[in-house]
Amino acid sequence: MGSKASSKGKGEPVSACIVLPADCRLTGLDALVPQLREAAGGQPAQLDARAVERVDSAVLQLLVAFRRAAVAAGGAVTWLGASETLHEAASLLGLSNELDLPAHQPA
Repeated sequence: MGSKASSKGKGEPVSACIVLPADCRLTGLDALVPQLREAAGGQPAQLDARAVERVDSAVLQLLVAFRRAAVAAGGAVTWLGASETLHEAASLLGLSNELDLPAHQPA
């Protein structure tokens, strides 16, 4: 899991990119929370969940809270992609729309 920021040009907002780990469960929240907190400050943020193989409800709740906070602060949250695992878990909990996941494209 990593985070990187990129500037699109002079005067344009910096976009944070947060890469979710393959094992995206409660045990990984310690590393994920600070990244999300920093990215929720109103700047554009991108989430890359293409590598997620395991996810639990705690992380899904965290992602919902992050998205709500970022949007409330005037930021935008976009997805670079989301794994089938993340799609299935979000669907089971009824959070697909709340997370605004991208359309799932089977491998």
